[in-house]
Amino acid sequence: MRHWLRWLTALALVGALAGCRGTPPALPPVPATSGSLLLPAAAAPAVPPDQSVVDRVVAVVNEDVIMMSELQEALILYLRETKEAAPATSTAVLELQQKVLTRMVEHRLQVQEARREKVEVTDEEVQQTLDDFVRKNGGDRPQIEEQLRGQGLTWEGLRREMRDQLMVQKIRSRRVTRRANVTESEVDAYVAANRDKLEHDLKYRPRHIAVLAEPPDSGAAWERAKAEAEALAVRLRNGADFAELAQEYSKDGSAAAGGDLGWLRRGELQALFEEPILRLGKGEVTEPVRSAAGYHLFKLEDREEVTPEMLAQLRQQARDILLQRKAQARFDEWVQRLREKALIVERL
Repeated sequence: MRHWLRWLTALALVGALAGCRGTPPALPPVPATSGSLLLPAAAAPAVPPDQSVVDRVVAVVNEDVIMMSELQEALILYLRETKEAAPATSTAVLELQQKVLTRMVEHRLQVQEARREKVEVTDEEVQQTLDDFVRKNGGDRPQIEEQLRGQGLTWEGLRREMRDQLMVQKIRSRRVTRRANVTESEVDAYVAANRDKLEHDLKYRPRHIAVLAEPPDSGAAWERAKAEAEALAVRLRNGADFAELAQEYSKDGSAAAGGDLGWLRRGELQALFEEPILRLGKGEVTEPVRSAAGYHLFKLEDREEVTPEMLAQLRQQARDILLQRKAQARFDEWVQRLREKALIVERL
């Protein structure tokens, strides 16, 4: 049984565009049981009384076959990698089996395409991948080989599978990654659409003057508060010092500090106040803002700005995301073309 080869293949199916090189997985234990993932008895074909089924073909992919034992192992490893809950019903089991089988078929198609294209992988590349694999799994090659033998695989079998994985990685790069590109105008559009997200964590520092309507159920008190706030706004436009007026007139707890509210992040103030503040430039003052308690004036004392370094980082992030999207779209199209010209028979 090629348990270890099947495990490596299953891992390759979890991420459609992931290569095997760089982060080799830990050696998995042999699953104690896979009964919950077996086909329901009613779904299995009838077996003559004098025969027993050891394994069976669940898919034919051109000249290759995929066995039920391979699918069962891939299912267990898929659930381990994705941390999804095991399916609880026969219908859910069949749906998951079909999903994983589809990925296995697509993986076989990519291996076959790499061989047809005569993709070359050097012995040095294979050895480096094996060395990485050993290092990531404790560095004890004899122990790893013993585990492999316990699962019916030799070191040379592992080497062959690693070579296949590298071939698939290279054919994907040739057919997908190298052909995906992103223009500067696409990056500009992405940055413009997502600049608010970049600015969301930037802090700002406002000052505040509160002119309260006291008592709040008095119409005359509201008129007085409005008149006082408008008069203060005029004085501020004429050059009065905001901090001095806050100390003299504000009924807010920040009055003693000249109305200074300190550095705030978005969301710390009510939107009623925050929105007009964030529309200000440094040093500008809002018009009187009415709340349930009275009228308020705010000055934007300072704010953090998007730096060239932050903008460059956002642009690089935009390139990476857009490239990934295009590569995924090309990958899906490429695999679909492979399927269309292949002989595929699924017997699940």
